[in-house]
Amino acid sequence: MRHFVLIIFSLTSFISYAQEVPIAKIYYVFKHINDTTQRDKFLQDDVKTLLGQYSSYYTTASQEKMEAAINQQMSSASFDGNLVISRSGTAIKSSYIIDVHKNKIDHIYKIAGRDYLLDEEMPELDWEILEDTKEIGGYTCQKAVANFKGRVYEAWFTTEIPMPFGPWKLQGLPGLILAAADTKNEVIFEYAGFEKTEGNSTVRIDIPMNATKVTQEEVNKLDKAFKENPSAFMSAQSGGSGRVVSSGNSGGSTATVTVVGRNSGSVDRAPAPQLDASKIKSVNIKNDEGYKPSRVTNNPIELIP
Repeated sequence: MRHFVLIIFSLTSFISYAQEVPIAKIYYVFKHINDTTQRDKFLQDDVKTLLGQYSSYYTTASQEKMEAAINQQMSSASFDGNLVISRSGTAIKSSYIIDVHKNKIDHIYKIAGRDYLLDEEMPELDWEILEDTKEIGGYTCQKAVANFKGRVYEAWFTTEIPMPFGPWKLQGLPGLILAAADTKNEVIFEYAGFEKTEGNSTVRIDIPMNATKVTQEEVNKLDKAFKENPSAFMSAQSGGSGRVVSSGNSGGSTATVTVVGRNSGSVDRAPAPQLDASKIKSVNIKNDEGYKPSRVTNNPIELIP
């Protein structure tokens, strides 16, 4: 598996990142101590980075887990129409496309299933590569350190996969970052697997077709409106095409809603599973008992602009 990346990197290609098909993907477990007064109640999510020759796309992978749970329940002979999905994480809202050829980053922020596009400057990380090594996932990794956005990050990268990408905005090393964390262990990316992508994949590294370009101030207002009244926000955004049947109290651990269609033009454009929606009466999403993150954020990932 390791050698296919080397072979592809030796080929000449003129594909721009907007048309690029990922050739591999890496999974991480993301953890963020967002509230320093309750360090045991941190946010977490299953995330992934799709890897192309010239670009990468970092996003949540929790949708994949949810779809697998839905498929498993709906295929059961005992399925009664009521889906029960246990949630062990909180899906990140921000996705990032990084294009090393164009020295460009695109920030896609998702609110209630809709994508909003924000302009950002390409991250510049001045890595110091150290002699420390260790094995992660069967790969020999080397340590690198950099100051970024008010934190000191320690990353472990492997030249056995010569891709200059990693999780979130961490990139620019002579190999794929398999794990990283800040020195206070408040932002952590744990290695959770690496695999190549099938050659006939329909997934593309691209900005969603229906993404709305907004300013940071505009997206902040939209995010606030959704948090204050999710039902009213989704009703207004859908224009009557979808509706919330019922919604749990925002302070509770469960919510029951109808299944709402996805926004077309998703960056990760893998086909949605073919589910018979007529068999679904309700969807009940609840947090696992062990996952109770703090609702307070006094420790953002980026401590400085």
